[in-house]
Amino acid sequence: MNILRIIILSLHLLLPLAVMAQDASRSKNPLDYSLKQYGLILGIALLGGVVSWGAKVRKGELPNWSINHLVGELATSALAGLLCFWICEWAGSAPLLTAALTGIVGHMGTKAMTMLEQWGQSRFPSTPNQG
Repeated sequence: MNILRIIILSLHLLLPLAVMAQDASRSKNPLDYSLKQYGLILGIALLGGVVSWGAKVRKGELPNWSINHLVGELATSALAGLLCFWICEWAGSAPLLTAALTGIVGHMGTKAMTMLEQWGQSRFPSTPNQG
């Protein structure tokens, strides 16, 4: 009878560890996603960047022969889209919403980066160094 109590008590004490292990197995890190998924997300973000660049060329803000502006727009849209994807995954958004937001953020480019920075500063405020 005493051994049965020890077993039950041991299982009861180990239950929180099992729950924490299960929660840890559900969280993903950036290396857990497939290249196909990253390719799709980056493709959507880059497409948004191309559309943004084309709109700026049509408005006359950029010359159509400037490859530097195109490369800069694509790099910014890829980074903004990737960050948006990770934030959506962290928040548990639906895959279709994540894809749509990635394209929108890719199109927004530097505006999206500024908004993401402001969101991050409000969500995770820094404490002043006390030293």
